[in-house]
Amino acid sequence: MATLVKSFAIQGIDAYPVDIETKTMEGQPMISIISLAPSDKKKCGSHFDLAMAVGVLKQADLIDAKNILQYGLIGELSLDGRLRPSRGILPMIIAAKKHGYKSVIVPRENMVEARLVQGIQILGFETLLDVLRYLEGKKTYGSTVPEEENAIWQENLLDFADVKGQDELIDAVTLSAAGGHNMLMIGEPGCGKTMIAQRIPTILPQMTEEECLEVTKIYSISGLLPNGHALMKQRPFRAPHHNASLNALIGGGVNAMPGEVSLAHNGVLFLDELAEFSRRTLDALRQPVEDKKVSISRVNGTHTFPSNFMFVAAMNERTTKLIQA
Repeated sequence: MATLVKSFAIQGIDAYPVDIETKTMEGQPMISIISLAPSDKKKCGSHFDLAMAVGVLKQADLIDAKNILQYGLIGELSLDGRLRPSRGILPMIIAAKKHGYKSVIVPRENMVEARLVQGIQILGFETLLDVLRYLEGKKTYGSTVPEEENAIWQENLLDFADVKGQDELIDAVTLSAAGGHNMLMIGEPGCGKTMIAQRIPTILPQMTEEECLEVTKIYSISGLLPNGHALMKQRPFRAPHHNASLNALIGGGVNAMPGEVSLAHNGVLFLDELAEFSRRTLDALRQPVEDKKVSISRVNGTHTFPSNFMFVAAMNERTTKLIQA
């Protein structure tokens, strides 16, 4: 009889449950791929390590773990048995709660992020041995939540008080921010276009709890959420270089990761030296700007990422004159 262990997989910015099935059979020594159901969806990630290890040990009768189906297991394993933090924890915990899970075991370093989701028990461990002892009932769980002081991701806040002059431009920026309009700034190099653009998120309305969770999910999946930090409450500001590839800007790659347009979701996307970006890249921005989302098609499926941002661009006045000429 096969052993069943529960885990999760990421698709887009959301997650879904995965059944991990293991079976040992007599015969020539060999290792076959463990069954990850549903099998019609391509899966990737090192966070399956913990669930696979528990499944193999249980199937081989090397542990006496009871009621393992009550737990969702997430975590990457190092060769010495330590649990390493995984990306995409937040959407996986949200999926666990949605599908009725009562408890989820995660690496200790992911606990602050995981506990953003209320109404589900989060158990954090540092090693595989600790997890096995707990599942066997040989060890009671003692909460080891990291300090909460750094639970909210805080960055150095910028302020428009640093800007001297440019009153007309600041008025235009204020109107654009108030109405959620996109804008293009044209001026001489060094006149403060970038400095002003960096401060636009500070005058936008505070994000709602739903917006905070949505942004945090995107950064969690992208691996850009620092360990020990959790909820992002400040609107993001992204300023990709004009040499950025199309996949880096729009999203994509082998595993279809979010691009800059999604990392700027609910915040500001700033393109400096707009004329230096390739026409192909600028054309690709049409769908995200108009539809507030971007769809990326790959062999293993189509992924949709949100991209509702304020689009701010800047050009040098000299470049504008050359284009007009």
